[in-house]
Amino acid sequence: MEINYERKVDHCEVSPYIKNVTIASIKHAENSDNLDSVSFHEMGWNCLVRRDSFKEGDVVLFIPPESVLPFELSEKLGVTQYLSKGKVRVTRLRSNRSEGLVVDKSIVESYIPFILKWEDLPSIIMGGKCLSQNEVNPYFEKFYKIPNILNEPFTFEVGERLFYSCKIHGTNARCGYLLHPHKGDYEFYVGTHNTIRKESENDLWWKVLDKFKGKLPKDVIYYGEIFGEGIQHLHYDRKEPDILFFNSATSGNYRTVEELLLDCLKYNLPCINFHEIEFEDLEQIRQLADLPSEYTKSHHREGIVLVSKDRPNVMAKCISMQYLLTKNRSERH
Repeated sequence: MEINYERKVDHCEVSPYIKNVTIASIKHAENSDNLDSVSFHEMGWNCLVRRDSFKEGDVVLFIPPESVLPFELSEKLGVTQYLSKGKVRVTRLRSNRSEGLVVDKSIVESYIPFILKWEDLPSIIMGGKCLSQNEVNPYFEKFYKIPNILNEPFTFEVGERLFYSCKIHGTNARCGYLLHPHKGDYEFYVGTHNTIRKESENDLWWKVLDKFKGKLPKDVIYYGEIFGEGIQHLHYDRKEPDILFFNSATSGNYRTVEELLLDCLKYNLPCINFHEIEFEDLEQIRQLADLPSEYTKSHHREGIVLVSKDRPNVMAKCISMQYLLTKNRSERH
């Protein structure tokens, strides 16, 4: 089978969210005699389909937004012109928002292993050198890839206390004092999401995180987002790279938001703003994700990140629909 993509996808992984779902509700789309809007039991997305094509309880194959289709598949489905270089977009049609694709399983099934989950790349050139894994404490772990709550809508229980914060569109960073696996001494480690950086004055991550060297407690990893002009296409009115810490971990477990906040006060660390809520439903989360950004008036909020108050290992994100509707206009490929 020949597989080609219309964009660079070397950094993307196979999407785990191409799945059969059950139609929960159907309603006529606004301002259209030919379209219905459907929702699903297993996922939180809404999708436009041809009028009277389905009924409640039907099981269909669904492809969520931010999925990247092989060109051969998009051609067979007849949707190439509606995608952004192969990427499924959130679109608006006659005042109706369509979030994903309901597709013919007989056409798509053999292509499922080749449908990818899109991840934005930072615009910066990384450069610099990396440490090998045998030079690094095994607990200096990369941060969890947080799922979109619309892909996993049962992440939280109704009534559960959560903290939410603005999702910052930048590049992931981590740092911490941990025992060297061979020397037996504590060393200050700095990393991206996937790599551990060798100390260098020209390395972006060291430039931003070096000022915390000598200030942090031992055996705790701090995770933050570096953002500002030149990092991603959102600049947040920062001319120089900035960082906000959003999580921490020790011995392979994420710590509570309260523990992070105490550390940020004690060690003078810049921290993301957290807000406490009680989880109600997905509509509540969608509305919070679409609020204005707390960090700039120049562009919209990218979304929010949610963390359980009492189960700090349980997290989700929700991307702003307003952001998804507009970001394709300036998206880098």
